[in-house]
Amino acid sequence: MYETENKKAMRRMGQAMMATMPLQLKVQVMFKMLLAGDDDDKRRKIMEEAKQRRRFTVPRDRIEWYPTIDHHKCENCKICLEFCPKGVFSEDDKNKITVSSPYECVMLCSGCEIKCPHGAISFPDRKDFYGYVYYV
Repeated sequence: MYETENKKAMRRMGQAMMATMPLQLKVQVMFKMLLAGDDDDKRRKIMEEAKQRRRFTVPRDRIEWYPTIDHHKCENCKICLEFCPKGVFSEDDKNKITVSSPYECVMLCSGCEIKCPHGAISFPDRKDFYGYVYYV
């Protein structure tokens, strides 16, 4: 089950990146992914290469794309804390999970939302943020 959840989260992150890519780059990435098959390391490398081409129309700290936590639903399972490689989440002095570094969140990533078993994490509507991203 954990493997399936990771694949779902990775697929969602990839879809978010692909949504803002120009058609030519999207076709290139899709072709490379097809050739990579089920090799997760190759697929990760392809997405990392595409990510290196991503730029923002305004500084990242002016784009309010980051998670919010519904503390009525959150049961402090710490899955989000363990999942996020950017350190967006931390524990406060009462051991509650908080969004301590919101602008470290990867633009249009919402993998932690999928990982949360309690549905406590949410993001703004991603369509409102597509205009902030372009590729070179």
